[in-house]
This record gives sequence, C-alpha cells and structure tokens, in this order.
Amino acid sequence: MNPNIRNFIGCLVITGLAALYTAYVYPTLPDQIPVHFNAVGEADRYDAKGSGAWLMIWIMAATGALFAVLPALSPKTKSIEPFRKTYDLLIYGIMAFLLGIHIITLGAAQTAHLPPVAFGLLMCAFFGFLGNLLGKVTPNYYVGIRTPWTLESPENWERTHRFAARLSVVSAVIGALIILAGGPILVALGIVISSLILPVGYSFWLFKQTADSQNSQST
Repeated sequence: MNPNIRNFIGCLVITGLAALYTAYVYPTLPDQIPVHFNAVGEADRYDAKGSGAWLMIWIMAATGALFAVLPALSPKTKSIEPFRKTYDLLIYGIMAFLLGIHIITLGAAQTAHLPPVAFGLLMCAFFGFLGNLLGKVTPNYYVGIRTPWTLESPENWERTHRFAARLSVVSAVIGALIILAGGPILVALGIVISSLILPVGYSFWLFKQTADSQNSQST
C-alpha cells in the first residue's frame, strides 16, 4: 500500500476514535463549549455545543489529509523519503497529541479550566517525543528547524537538529519534573517551548561561525 494512503487511513482511525469519544460524552456537555484557553488555563472563548464539541475532529481530519499530501508536494532535492519512517512516526505522534488535547479540553468543558497537571505533562511528553525524532530528520521544507541557514547548509541542518533533539528531550524531562513537584506550570512550559526557539539562534550562530571562518581563510 502507498505509504501516504496508509498514513491517511491511520489518521482517519485516530480521528474516528476522537469522534466516538465526542459522541459518548456529548450528552453531558454544557450548551457552550470552551474553544480557547488563556495562559493560566482559563476559558476565554466559547462556541455552541453543536460546533465547539466537534471542532477538533475537523482539525484532526484536515491535519491527516495535509500529512498525506505533503510528501507528494516535496521537491526531490529536499524529499521526505530519506526519513520516511521518522515522518510516519511524527504523523501518528501529532495525531495522538491532538486526540489528547481534545479529551482534556472536553473534560474541561464543565469547569472552564484546563487541568494543569494533565495538560502540562501532555505538552512535555509531546515535546520530548518531537525532540527524540528531530535528529533523524534530513533537510526538507516541512519538518524540523527550517531557517535560511539550515536549508542552505546540510552541515548546519545536521548540527542544529542534533542540538535541538538533545535540548528538547532534556527540557521535556525538566518541565515534567517541575510539574510533578508542584511547581509553576507556566515556567515548566516556558522551558519546554524554548527548546524549539533556541535552536533558531543556534543555527544563525553556526552560520556566522562558518562565514567568519571562510572570510579569514580568504584573507
């Protein structure tokens, strides 16, 4: 079976599980469903039950379709195929993450407040999962730390993604420990999210190091 079709079917199965869960809890949901939460986990935007409860289902279906199409749109020079197994794992990880978010947010519909520990640990697990895969991603336009410097230099790409992989895993562990110890959720999430921001600066630093080295050799 074509891997893109296989992945699309897999995404539909996960989306179907989310839809079944939604149908199961639907009778217990309030008339207004939280569809957005602020930085402290409080609901700040609502939608009608009939649409809000199913919003994530549509997002998951669209995400699965997008992941199935992207490999076909990928230029041969930066194809997804060299890291196809990693790409497939990434797809299912993201879909599982969306399913988890959906379950947590529907569970928060009655209280209008996200459960901080469950949400925080889910985020840490997701970023740790991403970090574990980043080091296996080869240059492409869709997945990874895609800066002008990584896309122009295979060496910059490889070093940046190895750095990002280690940083993401370590940050996820630190964030999870902070949450389990009863520390501030925002601090834990800030540490985790920074693990995908710092590598951008690192890729620029590598670029400057290479440029300065080349300039000194030419003079």
